[in-house]
Amino acid sequence: MKTTLPKTQLNLLTAGVDYVGISRNLDFAPGVTMQTLRVTILDDLGQPVLEGTERFELILRMPMNAILGEPDRATIFINDSYSDLPKVQFRDPVYIANEKDGQLSAMVYRSGDISYKSTVRCYTRQGSAQVMMDFNERPNTDASIVTFLPGEVEKPCVLTLVDDSVHEEDEELRLVLGSPKSASPFGASIGVQNETLVKIKDDSDKAIIRFGETKFSVSEPKEAGQFSVVKVPVRRVGDTSKVSVVRVHTKDGSATSGEDYHPVSEDIQFKEGETQHFVEVEILFDGIREMREAFTVHLKPDENMVAETQMNKAIIYIEETNSMADVTFPSVPQVVSLLQYDDTSRARGNLPPVAGYPVACVTACNPKYSEYDKTGSICTSEHINNTLTQYRWLVSAPTGPDGVTSPMREVDFNTFFTSSKLITLDSIYFQAGSRVQCAARAVNSNGDEGLELSSHIISVSVEEGMCQPRKVGTVGAEPFSAKLRYTGADEPDYPNLIKLTVTMPHMDGMLPVVSTRALSNFELTLSPDGTRVGNHRCSNLLDYNEVTTRYGFLTDSTKNPEVIGETAPYQYSATLRGTNTLRFYRNLNLEACLWEFVSYYDMSELLTDCGGTIGTDGQVLNLVQSYVTLRVPLHVSYVFHSPVGAGGWQHFDLQSELRLTFVYDTAILWKDGVGSPPEAELQGALFPTSMRINEQGRLVVNFRTEARFRGLFVTSHSASALSSMIMCPDHPGLTFNLSLVRSEPTYNQPMQQWTFISDFAVRDYSGTYTVKLIPCTAAPYLEYTLPPVCNPREPVTFDLDIRFQQVSDPVAAEFNLNTQMFLLSKKTLWLSDGSMGFGQESDTAFSEGDVIYGRVMVDPVQNLGHSFICNIEKVFLCTGADGYVPKYNPTNFEYGCLADSPSLLYRFKIVDKAQPETQARSFGNVGFNAILAVDDPEALPLVRQPGSDGFRMDSTALFQVSAGREWYIHTIYTVRSRDNANRGIGKRSLEYHSVAQGADLVPALAVAGRDRTRRSASEIPNVAEEIGAENNRGTNILHITLDRSRRRPPSPGQEVFADGVVPRELNTHSGDDGTVTIASILVGVLLTILIIILAILLACSEQRKRRKKKNAAPTVSGSTEPMVTAQGYHSNDSSEV
Repeated sequence: MKTTLPKTQLNLLTAGVDYVGISRNLDFAPGVTMQTLRVTILDDLGQPVLEGTERFELILRMPMNAILGEPDRATIFINDSYSDLPKVQFRDPVYIANEKDGQLSAMVYRSGDISYKSTVRCYTRQGSAQVMMDFNERPNTDASIVTFLPGEVEKPCVLTLVDDSVHEEDEELRLVLGSPKSASPFGASIGVQNETLVKIKDDSDKAIIRFGETKFSVSEPKEAGQFSVVKVPVRRVGDTSKVSVVRVHTKDGSATSGEDYHPVSEDIQFKEGETQHFVEVEILFDGIREMREAFTVHLKPDENMVAETQMNKAIIYIEETNSMADVTFPSVPQVVSLLQYDDTSRARGNLPPVAGYPVACVTACNPKYSEYDKTGSICTSEHINNTLTQYRWLVSAPTGPDGVTSPMREVDFNTFFTSSKLITLDSIYFQAGSRVQCAARAVNSNGDEGLELSSHIISVSVEEGMCQPRKVGTVGAEPFSAKLRYTGADEPDYPNLIKLTVTMPHMDGMLPVVSTRALSNFELTLSPDGTRVGNHRCSNLLDYNEVTTRYGFLTDSTKNPEVIGETAPYQYSATLRGTNTLRFYRNLNLEACLWEFVSYYDMSELLTDCGGTIGTDGQVLNLVQSYVTLRVPLHVSYVFHSPVGAGGWQHFDLQSELRLTFVYDTAILWKDGVGSPPEAELQGALFPTSMRINEQGRLVVNFRTEARFRGLFVTSHSASALSSMIMCPDHPGLTFNLSLVRSEPTYNQPMQQWTFISDFAVRDYSGTYTVKLIPCTAAPYLEYTLPPVCNPREPVTFDLDIRFQQVSDPVAAEFNLNTQMFLLSKKTLWLSDGSMGFGQESDTAFSEGDVIYGRVMVDPVQNLGHSFICNIEKVFLCTGADGYVPKYNPTNFEYGCLADSPSLLYRFKIVDKAQPETQARSFGNVGFNAILAVDDPEALPLVRQPGSDGFRMDSTALFQVSAGREWYIHTIYTVRSRDNANRGIGKRSLEYHSVAQGADLVPALAVAGRDRTRRSASEIPNVAEEIGAENNRGTNILHITLDRSRRRPPSPGQEVFADGVVPRELNTHSGDDGTVTIASILVGVLLTILIIILAILLACSEQRKRRKKKNAAPTVSGSTEPMVTAQGYHSNDSSEV
């Protein structure tokens, strides 16, 4: 069915104004019973008009395939009596006002049909804000009406505020709309925002304490004792009805309290009604010329927490009466060589300073200035004191072959003997071709500093120098020499010391360093830092007052007494160069270009302070002498200032070893009193930094390179068959190992550090070394990466001239060591240090029952210190037959008390340190009671003495022979370092094995002494064989004087020995000795033939006594005979004997 809907019939409403008219067909498909129709209603929001209720109709017409039913029309009513009704409301929900503003306007907004006149009441409702105290009330009456005339959209609701002087916190009230009215037939309405909140703030009455100003300026007083006062106002604004307390204090800035001003710290109390206080600060006169200074004044918060503090910091400037920069030199300084200091006009003619001699900074106020006749009067009028002038120096490396100059760098490194802040700059800070500049700051007569002026840059001469190298441009070090000499006891100034002399050639700009410790990190080693004193106690790095040993290389003398006059002008001027510098240069013979450093040490200092070690300890040189060898390392470095070297120094290191051997006699009685070639495609620079010879004797060279292209040098590259290498045409058989140590992570002309080491060692490394490095260029846009991304090019060649030689070790110093042996009767002397000698006490005669104290010691005149110790190893007793005096002369087959001899009546070994079980305990029934000092608790003072040892024994046993028998004591001892003094304890004695072997071969000898086999006169005994070059043994013999006048009369049973008994060694216990003696007597009685033979022997013995002349043995033994070790002789420590 199809139905046609006709046009709507209008009634008061206008289509297109109030609604959108429609005329359309409604189609009902089969099965459809309902259709919905939508009609759009238009609202007049743009210009709302209150129209009341309106209507229009919808009519159905012209049905098809159907008929119209009832109803066929519908009426739509539009109610416009409310939506466009005039409506009033507040625009904002909250309004904030300040009490000091006096009033607040809250806007009331009207919407809907505004073509009519409308009114509304705007009245107040109090909250924390009170009526009449904080605001004027708007009552809910017609007195509070707000009127809107036709067309008006908004009107203000004005609220009057009450402003007082009392501070209050934030307060609130409400404005409310009510009783709306309108001239429209439908009246008016009130919107949702029918009330608003009003907040009243009272910021203007808030109490605030602050400084009146934040910056003050005051002039410093002109004279001492005066002071200026600056008044700083502190103000309070806002509510002044309460009491506030704030603290005011000063704080240092560039001005210092107590020196520039009196500090202030005080409380300020603001009472009711008070608004301002003043803080007074006194400014002092400090007498120092300085820049403008300042300090600050601060406010702390109110202690009563009533007022707020703002602007709580004020700064006070103290203005100086005189400016700091009001004095300056009339002209720029001049840099001249100290050689030309008396004629500076020559320097103005562009005469460069010579290398190797200090340069001086001559200011315009120095009388030596070339134009002082013009500038001197100006200096006087400006009151410039030239003696107070402050200096500093700037130096750069020499200009390269390509004309490229390095930037000037300030010399700020002081060494232990030079300063970079003097009028002169020492020659170690520059070299031939270096560029030098000085800067001088003027100081007036009051000590006030002025402006600084810099001199023109000058270049040091390349052609002229004090001590130029043999070949200009070579780097390296000439060989040095070291000599050792033992001064001896006759030296008047340095007796019994080791004199060490180190001589080395001098080159311009060279700083020689000598030490017994390894040298490294010269930036720290050369500085005045204390680590230099602790690490290099035996070196020329210590000034005379820093030396911890008795003597040092540097003394308090500033001039070599052997040099007469001055080799060069102002060479010994302490005013220009400084006393520290002169003490060091005292060792330089400038005319001969030689350094000579001399020092004296004793053995203990060389071992403990100088890092020495014992090379051979207690070795036996020959049959009658022993020796000890001390090895001391010697390190010598040639140091030069270099802007590219590590720490600003390049160095060439040499090393050697000192060997000091002292010999002591042990048998005395037998004696009768670069840049690359200019034609190279890629340019670079090479700087040698250090050079040395390592422990294997190989050459080690460190150098740095600077690539003057974009890229870097590489050892090799996968894209090139070539590699970087070192060659030396002067040493064609010498090969080298080149390695890159480190490289700057950039392609922009990086600095790279390299090292090459020779694969073999030669004596002289001098020659021209060709360094070929592979340059590798990088594209401009590439960043540095690892591994580098670059293109290898043809090698760049550098020629490096080197002069470097192996240093031969100095000849070992050898000298004698005097040893002494004493027999004493007083224990106190035995335990004393022996420094005062023993006098006649060593010539005493011993009575029966006395204790014999034996002592062996090194002559205290020869100062070995506490590093060495003397050890007694064995002690023998013997007496000769028929007045025979035992001697130790192995060349004549005489061995003292060490071996059997037809001329010996008795022989005993009473002490054996290594094998005490083999020593004889007694003679007959009388014990020797022999004991070493180390085993005697009461002999501890003797044991602790360096170079001394001793023993003691009873003399009673020595009186068991008849009168006329003379006893001799024979001692074997060693001299060792203290660390190795006891290394022989516990070792088995070789002599013990020799005796045991003899007993096994001939067992009857121990029982029947009369059948004992005699040794031939030419046979060397086992004990004597042990005293040789392969063993560490020496001997000493003394005669024991016995006083028989006070001897106790012996009993008949005590005299068990008679003259003529076969001599033998008694190394067994006393019981066995008695058995052997009794058996011998019994056999002699029974065998009459043997008695006849003995009678004949006695007769011959009497005849020999008459022929021989008895000689008393000396009590004190000593030797000063020098013994020199054989060339190339070496001996290892041998087993204990």
